Amino acid sequence: MLPSSRALADDLCVSRITVLHAYEKLSNERLTETRPGSGTRITNDRTLLDRFRRASARRFELEVPDQSMKHTQTAVFGASTELAFRAGIPAFDAFPRALWTRLVSRAAARSDPNLLDYAHIGGYLPLRAELARYLTASRGVDCDPLQVVIVGSVRAAIASFCKTLLNAGDQVAVEDPGYAVARKVISRQGMEVVPIAVDEEGLRVDHLIADDQGISGAYLTPAHHWPTGVALSQDRRKMLLDWAVAAQAWIIEDDYDSEFRFDSAPIASLYAHGSGRVIYCGTFSKTFAPSIRTAYVVVPQDWVEAFEKWSFYSGTEPSLHIQVALADLLAEGHFVRHIAQMRKLYGRRREHLRDAIQRHFGQRITLELPPGGLQAIATLPAEVSARDFMQKAEAAGLTANDIRNTFVRRPAANVLHLGFAPVPEIMIDDAVRRLEEATRTLF
Repeated sequence: MLPSSRALADDLCVSRITVLHAYEKLSNERLTETRPGSGTRITNDRTLLDRFRRASARRFELEVPDQSMKHTQTAVFGASTELAFRAGIPAFDAFPRALWTRLVSRAAARSDPNLLDYAHIGGYLPLRAELARYLTASRGVDCDPLQVVIVGSVRAAIASFCKTLLNAGDQVAVEDPGYAVARKVISRQGMEVVPIAVDEEGLRVDHLIADDQGISGAYLTPAHHWPTGVALSQDRRKMLLDWAVAAQAWIIEDDYDSEFRFDSAPIASLYAHGSGRVIYCGTFSKTFAPSIRTAYVVVPQDWVEAFEKWSFYSGTEPSLHIQVALADLLAEGHFVRHIAQMRKLYGRRREHLRDAIQRHFGQRITLELPPGGLQAIATLPAEVSARDFMQKAEAAGLTANDIRNTFVRRPAANVLHLGFAPVPEIMIDDAVRRLEEATRTLF
């Protein structure tokens, strides 16, 4: 039984005419049956349903899954492999659309006139309070709600760090390799970027100290380095914090996806060590969805007003209704449950990717699965160009990012990023097969 057109329209926040047109189309395709007085039901004609399923599957070059795969979370009729293997994005097919629709609709329907006014400086206070509680419990970021300043993105967080705590022309250390967008944002704020090498223990803090000719700040991803996935070792964390105190320098810690760790509990944040020189920033882009356009910075008490003013005058605040919905998402426990579900889902998808790479590429690709994050590291033989591999993948509608694009001083290694999060388990093997076929001539 399908819901009534009026009930479905209310649930989805769309016009009832839209729902009636959709129901009419389903009826015309004989996928539903309407009985006077008893509503609309899915047809009992198994032949028609099987034909529809096969037609939908062919659109994405897939075989119809058998009944033994019903346990997967894949929405077969709406998913595709067009996102394979984009790194750094979550599972769009597992986004809780119904829940989010309800929360946003409820936020928009509230009668509080303050929610129709201009944005609250620093962010919606209940969201700041919920984030303070969540970060204290999950990341050891013990802070007052007013220390949490809501911004539209990590880019805005980095810009606020530069404009509020630093001066034009100051030197800012960054990881090499590292997040290229962060480097560009820092440069555009008038700062001088100083690349510091990264190895298997994270940022070479000894190089930072040796190269320090008046470095005023540092941007890094210590819990899960982008793009290699390594974590900053405990010894280097202490060395880095000691340097910041001695040099009176500031550190901005980008904790973009630390919730997704598969071999242990998430690593403690730099902020949790309590040096007072760390600005913590996080985002909902990896944990929920990039389109939410909401991030946050946790700043020292003495700098709250300066960060609030920068956010206000730069116009980086997210929609107030989005902030209200996120506050409810956290307060009602939905966000913590979503993270737990996604951690299990991503664990399965990374295993599927490992098995599929082994099955289709054999020894031609060495795949490394970092302990955390949403992407794997694929190393190619020396004679195979990562750039050529990337271009072949693009021609086949797939993504395989050359990690050399994240370096300032480019190495010779042929290493690729393969994101497993956005590809449903049922589609991973097919996508890897297509990747192998597209790049076969390179080996």
